[in-house]
Amino acid sequence: MSGTQIEHQAVFTEAMVRDAVRTFVWRRVIAQQKGLWLAAAALLAYLLFLLARGERDWLVGVLAVAVALPPLILAVTWWVHSRNSLGRLRAMPTPQARFSFGEDGLAVESGLGAGRLPWSAFQEVWERPGYWMLFTAPAQFMTLPLGDLAPADLQSLRERLRAAR
Repeated sequence: MSGTQIEHQAVFTEAMVRDAVRTFVWRRVIAQQKGLWLAAAALLAYLLFLLARGERDWLVGVLAVAVALPPLILAVTWWVHSRNSLGRLRAMPTPQARFSFGEDGLAVESGLGAGRLPWSAFQEVWERPGYWMLFTAPAQFMTLPLGDLAPADLQSLRERLRAAR
């Protein structure tokens, strides 16, 4: 498919966007941060031990704050990404976008505007059922609904993304 341009009209759904946010939070904040969650669990156990012994000094307060931070980070990350992603979806006049995949990059046009990114801008791709998450930074992604993209077009897109990384 070298030298060809693939055009794709994509339709977004709220369920798809919610799943993308849930997937992002699960993988980035929970699965990739296992050490943080293990440390928080160990600190929680130590905090409970100190409280059971009747300790009520400054160390208990510091431990309580440290134990509360990972769940707070999780909640804030979820809230920010949900608010931003669903806000963009709801701001669209119609939940559709036109994607163009060319040799030099990906172009997208929707009721919110248009933009073009070179293939080298994409750092990571998570393939989900019905859509892909295209990352331009560790915490920044765009959702690409697959809709009726032909298997050959998907393979071409996969190769272009892989070659750029």
